[in-house]
Amino acid sequence: MAQLAINNITKTFGDTSVLKGISLDIQDGEFVSLVGPSGCGKSTLLRIIAGLEEPSGGHIMIAGTDVTSTRASDRNLSMVFQSYALYPHLTVAENIAVPLRMRTMNATQRLPLIGRVMPGASDKAKEIAQAVQHAANVLEIDLLLDRKPGQLSGGQRQRVALGRALVREPAAFLLDEPLSNLDAKLRVQTRSEIAELHRRLNATFIYVTHDQVEAMTMSDRIAVMMGGEILQCAPPEVVYDDPDDIRVAEFIGSPKINILPVERTERDLFLFGQRLPLTAKLDAPALLQIGLRPEALRLTKTAPLMTGQVAHCENLGSEIFAQIALDEHTGRVVIKATPEERHKLSLGAKVGLGFAATDALVFGPKGKRLRDIEATACSVSEVA
Repeated sequence: MAQLAINNITKTFGDTSVLKGISLDIQDGEFVSLVGPSGCGKSTLLRIIAGLEEPSGGHIMIAGTDVTSTRASDRNLSMVFQSYALYPHLTVAENIAVPLRMRTMNATQRLPLIGRVMPGASDKAKEIAQAVQHAANVLEIDLLLDRKPGQLSGGQRQRVALGRALVREPAAFLLDEPLSNLDAKLRVQTRSEIAELHRRLNATFIYVTHDQVEAMTMSDRIAVMMGGEILQCAPPEVVYDDPDDIRVAEFIGSPKINILPVERTERDLFLFGQRLPLTAKLDAPALLQIGLRPEALRLTKTAPLMTGQVAHCENLGSEIFAQIALDEHTGRVVIKATPEERHKLSLGAKVGLGFAATDALVFGPKGKRLRDIEATACSVSEVA
């Protein structure tokens, strides 16, 4: 395994700029997810790392060696595609063995009949069979080696694709939305299997997905991409709790973070005309925005900061998400409540909301996080 460095990578297609100076260092054995909406450039970046696409500028370094101009086959990287890309006429064992046969056997040794009697072919075939068996044991598909892809479920096919990548013992694994073709139940199962595989191998994984749940549950770090740029790269809990940009805050988290307009006068912040227990150090008054996660909002009857009516309620058993139509604002906010609070959330019920000043995320006019914010008091009243 090896460290991988992406240095100021750009990519343009005609007049369209897809990647705008991407730089990212990935440590040996690290699991990094590239996450973002469709069209943000994450798959293009992965293909450039793999050598399947040429960058317009910048460099790719693997273990300190510049491989920007190196062919994909010579980069010692294994890529798992969204479509699995299995040969339907070959067995599972034969599919897994393909990269080893291409790497270790010459053209004559790979011939169906005469290749078996060529010098050295027998020994190489035994080594390949051992490597295939080892990969199958690791992925727990050793009982499927004689089957064809058409006889396998989606999850089993994905493990075969992983086995074909694993058998090469690459410097890094590149995975391009490998779970998008699976149903919801299989996605949950397979993502845990991928995470466990990463821990067992201690290998470098670069994982592309538009699904924030996949990124949050498997990654050491998440690189949030939008518009051909990395907005933030940090551990999942940091990206969720401490986003640098309002776009990151809105993309990560389900239900989506609540964004409300805040007015600043001198040092004080006002929400719907009500002073918040927060002060901001800015040169001039400005219209700001405040971000509140659903779990940050609390039901209260004592001096609420907002009031509204319950417009919709989703009971998930262990937790409840309610949409509150605010009296002071045309939009709605989503709150996370406990099952014990269900009786307060009947449709049309009038509720008051409060939150702790330390849970508020304040963003500037351009969407960048304002960190020079001070909490002067706690605005959460006793839950009633």
